[in-house]
Amino acid sequence: MQLLHVDSSITGTQSVSRQLTAEIVAKLRQVTPDLDITYRDLAAKPVPHLSGSILAARQSAAGQPSAEVEHDLVLSAKVLDEFLAADMSIAN
Repeated sequence: MQLLHVDSSITGTQSVSRQLTAEIVAKLRQVTPDLDITYRDLAAKPVPHLSGSILAARQSAAGQPSAEVEHDLVLSAKVLDEFLAADMSIAN
């Protein structure tokens, strides 16, 4: 079973929602021994929004994207793969 745990609260350790989701994940881990957890903190490591340069880089005739755009493309693909692989998710 694959769980995607996403935190996004900008208040960090002061976030009640982060504490709540951490407790829920801990309980799920106890009752589901084969639980595989992917964790993503969007406040600490934001995922870039779709931009014109990313959209253009996805077009077949666009040529070689810049290193920054290439990084964003790889990260976007990884985040999408995490989402699609999840059987369940929890987010705040």
